[in-house]
Amino acid sequence: MDEQVKGVGELFDEAWTAYKQRGLTILGVMIVSTLVITCCMLGLGVAATLLLGGLDQVIADFQQGMPGPVTMVSTGLLVALFVLLALWSQCTVLAAAMDDSLGIISALGVGWQRLWGFGWVVFLVSAIVTAGFILFFIPGIFFSVSLLFAIYFYLEDDLRGMDAVLASHYAVKGRWWNTLGKLFLIWLMAVALELIPVVGQILYFIFMPFLLFFLVAMYRNLRDTATEPAVSGSRTGWSLLAAIGIVIPLLGLVGAVVTLGPQLPVLIEQWRQVTRNTVPGTPPPVSRVPKTDNQNQPPPTVEPRGVVQERVLVWNDPVGDVEEFGVGRWLDIEKVRVEPTDNALNVNLHLHFPLTAAYNAASTTARSLHRVGVFYLDTDLKRSTGTLAGRELVRGGYDLGIDITLEAPRNRPLEGNIHVGLFRIHNGTRTYIGAVSEELVQVGSKDIRLQLPYALLGIHKGEQVRMSFVESAQKQGSGLVKDKIITL
Repeated sequence: MDEQVKGVGELFDEAWTAYKQRGLTILGVMIVSTLVITCCMLGLGVAATLLLGGLDQVIADFQQGMPGPVTMVSTGLLVALFVLLALWSQCTVLAAAMDDSLGIISALGVGWQRLWGFGWVVFLVSAIVTAGFILFFIPGIFFSVSLLFAIYFYLEDDLRGMDAVLASHYAVKGRWWNTLGKLFLIWLMAVALELIPVVGQILYFIFMPFLLFFLVAMYRNLRDTATEPAVSGSRTGWSLLAAIGIVIPLLGLVGAVVTLGPQLPVLIEQWRQVTRNTVPGTPPPVSRVPKTDNQNQPPPTVEPRGVVQERVLVWNDPVGDVEEFGVGRWLDIEKVRVEPTDNALNVNLHLHFPLTAAYNAASTTARSLHRVGVFYLDTDLKRSTGTLAGRELVRGGYDLGIDITLEAPRNRPLEGNIHVGLFRIHNGTRTYIGAVSEELVQVGSKDIRLQLPYALLGIHKGEQVRMSFVESAQKQGSGLVKDKIITL
């Protein structure tokens, strides 16, 4: 049987002859179809983004984890359109490679005319190959080769759906290894060209028509030398494979959406952080604290951090236990660390979610201010002084508080500030001291970092303070963590 199959040299000669006659036409079809796809996607993408309120609003919807139905439908339609245009481009280029009478414009028209049948064959082949990979991988490799020419049978012999699938299978049957060897060789040539420095991508693009003509020559030789009818055998098994290849990935997709859906804001923010960090000269986000009357005076002088005396983990909640909805959902604090230095108390709050997710959620509410948490300090280590703390007022003796609040302007997603204020507690009465200077507050993706000079807090190096912390969005209990003794 193999003596009827042409060798690589003969196929190369046919492909080269076709390339000299039709190569520029195929390149033209590739360029024009790519331009059509690019213009359509850019135009419709910009129009949809403007219709939905701008790019920031679209990103905010997904980052908040609650994109509206209009956003979801628009995104789905754009994805579906891109897939449709990609299939049209593939159908157009292949039709031009198989029909010498087609010019650039006429090939574009034939691509639209044959699109739905072409897409159906591609769908069936993809489903069967997927089922093969699910069934212990090796069948997927087998089907990838034996069903490769189904779309060729559709375009040139007008065999539709499962008929084209069966025709490809029986054309390759008995010549599978021979076919694989030729495909591997032409693939190696394409990869070798693409890996050439500087000009590799250009050479690969120029080589593409030759690759298509080589595959067309292979298809025609396999079709003409097949020993079994193009359409024969039972369709039951193939239909079952296609069903497996459709249903199982669909179930997996549903499971992934259910599992990863709550993490969508985090994933989007991580992607934004990566892309932001790859842009040279992009500064890190810095908090903005509004000026107050107290800030007309210069902030307390803070020397370099100096040597950290002891790092204390005040709060550790890797799982999270906060409100399930609203702004509090995104203000879930994972860890709180305190680092005393020679002249300042450094505090770091690390959240489970990016702060931008909380900004987005807060921008949709009537309130602009949302409390993140409060630090309580007992500076004299006397429980008889100060006041009680926690939602259930479980412990007392605290005489100084550090209030951390998030502010987000209404209907302006991705914008927000972190305010830090101090208050003194005496005989149960709270007296506001003032806002912490913006130079002492830094905000990262998931971190709020405070540098609190001892002079601002009225404490001194070498002393001890008792500290506790209240997570405002905590769902259970009083929200007040265990006291920690901090040695300054």
